[in-house]
Amino acid sequence: MKYKTLKLTRHFYVKIILFCLFVLYTLLIIDFTLINDIFGRNISNIFLANSEQLKEYFANKTNIIPFATVKLFINALKHGSLEPFVVLENILGNFFVFMPFALLVPRVFSRINTTVKFLLFISLFVIAIELLQVVFLTGSADVDDFILNVGGALLAYGLLNVNFMKNGINKLLFGEANEN
Repeated sequence: MKYKTLKLTRHFYVKIILFCLFVLYTLLIIDFTLINDIFGRNISNIFLANSEQLKEYFANKTNIIPFATVKLFINALKHGSLEPFVVLENILGNFFVFMPFALLVPRVFSRINTTVKFLLFISLFVIAIELLQVVFLTGSADVDDFILNVGGALLAYGLLNVNFMKNGINKLLFGEANEN
């Protein structure tokens, strides 16, 4: 009985820690994509915007054509008009940024336990971020960001759900390979 109580206590605390990490990482993404001035974000733009600024935002900071921005970055790299670091930071950064959710989401929200549910969750989350960028006229709303963000998270989810990986992670976190 004492072992079972210890196991439940560990499971409870690990879930709380994972939930806190999920909230913290979500806040970091919100800061990075909507608020942080270091990255040229400023949500107060919405209160200062006029019709000309709205036109400029939609003309220069939105993209609905798949892979147009990726192609633009690659061409800029080829022609030497952008440093390789800037290109890698943008493309790989967008690919890797949502990967931690592949570990956190299924363990924090036990009902998100299939690839389809995870895909739906991460897609809605990224769409919300992209739409908030449009609402607050901050950052750029780009279908390529969506593709890279969701693609990276889905790849990480797939890798973390290979049996030996999933069992190893659950054993490390919860002390048993079969627990969620």
